[in-house]
Amino acid sequence: MKMISQTTGRRLAFFLTACTMLAGCGKKEKDSKQPDQIHEVVRGDFNIVITATGFLDAVKRYIIEAPATSRQGLDIIEAVPDQTVLEKGDLIVAFSDEDYLQELEDQTIKIEEAEKNLLILQQDYQMKIADIVSSIKSATDSLRVSKEALEKYVNEDAPLEKDTLEQEQDTARQNVEDEKQNLASLKDDLLSTSMGDEEAQLKIEDQIEDSELKIEELETKAEKASYNLRIFKQYTFPQQSRKLEQNVVKAEMDLQKQLVNSTAQRVQLEGKIQTQERLIRSLKQQKDILEKNISMLEIMAPVAGTISYGDPNPRRRTQQQKEIIVGTTMNRREVIGSIPDLSRLIVNVDIPEISRSKIDTGMRAEMRIKALPNLHLSGVVEKISDMATNVNFWDKSSPKIYPTVINLDQNDPSLRPGMTVEVDMISEVISDVLYVPIEALFVKEGNVFCYVKKPVGLEDRQVTIGRSSSSYVEIVEGLKEGDQVLLSREES
Repeated sequence: MKMISQTTGRRLAFFLTACTMLAGCGKKEKDSKQPDQIHEVVRGDFNIVITATGFLDAVKRYIIEAPATSRQGLDIIEAVPDQTVLEKGDLIVAFSDEDYLQELEDQTIKIEEAEKNLLILQQDYQMKIADIVSSIKSATDSLRVSKEALEKYVNEDAPLEKDTLEQEQDTARQNVEDEKQNLASLKDDLLSTSMGDEEAQLKIEDQIEDSELKIEELETKAEKASYNLRIFKQYTFPQQSRKLEQNVVKAEMDLQKQLVNSTAQRVQLEGKIQTQERLIRSLKQQKDILEKNISMLEIMAPVAGTISYGDPNPRRRTQQQKEIIVGTTMNRREVIGSIPDLSRLIVNVDIPEISRSKIDTGMRAEMRIKALPNLHLSGVVEKISDMATNVNFWDKSSPKIYPTVINLDQNDPSLRPGMTVEVDMISEVISDVLYVPIEALFVKEGNVFCYVKKPVGLEDRQVTIGRSSSSYVEIVEGLKEGDQVLLSREES
């Protein structure tokens, strides 16, 4: 039978003790006590859940923004009330255009003057180009020759020399191996020679001696070949390539110096031209934005739906939101509100860092809506942020959370974005076990007990517990299916 560890038992015993103390704090007087409840022990499944609070949100929102104007503020002259039901193309907000028309005229005059100044600078620039080209030609040719010499050595000469040295090394090593095989053969012949044939033995011994001397000579040659290859790799090639690279660097520096010296006036004039071109582009861009936004000062609904004013980001809802009414000034691209697509809703949940390891995508979740207590929803964890963020994004010392998205299995016409949702994510399903409500257990002298109903009276029975949730506890030993336990007991 499965047993739990002493540590787990002590933790649950502590938890049960705390529950008992809390229950005692809230007990009524004896004359108002409720009768004890009986629970029948069953075998089945119960869930271990992670509980969190989230908010309903739409999968898709059409964000309504103030237009990007050349001015800091836009003054609202007309606005529909918040939560107005709109058809596509209906007016949401209208802004004043009184100041923008004058600004557009001023912008046009600035552009004309800037273009005249640019034309003068470009004419001066063309006169300097001919002098600059000839002064850098010789430096460019020198750089090209240096680069060609480096490329030829690195890609042709050096690889060829390296291949030659490697071939000499391989040949020398092969000669050593061949002679060693010859020596081994001579030694075999010596062993096989008849003991009485002294002349043959002497001859083979002389051959063995000659072979051993030859091996020494060949090994010396092999070492020299390896040395030559190593010297090439470690010294000759690096030094020669470095020298050629230094020649290239020197040529580049000479060219750069020539460019700096010969084109000082050109660079200065180019800088003025570029500055003037940037000014013109900026002026034209501001004019385009003005023209575009003058035609967009009336904000229309892009789709049919209900307008909800304010930033739809749930983590920014605690900040003060502007009231969208006549007279309010909006900044460029400031969020006015949004029109949510109610056909598909999700739940945004911030999971504390301590609970991140207990959840995963695909995990089931059961949900309750505070505003709709009779409505129960279910869903699945669809996405968990890869990186933690701070609860307050402006406060790096605030607790870290993992933004999580739960996809709903069903929809309901009464659901609205922003509703508070109590979420129970099913971390684990404890299957086919005996379990009782946590209220049935109590701690006495460091052990866990429950009261079991007998035909006459109650039995004080010690039990061994296993895994637990916030509501139920697995019973490993001490109870059997069908036993009846007391859920509340009178304090002794």
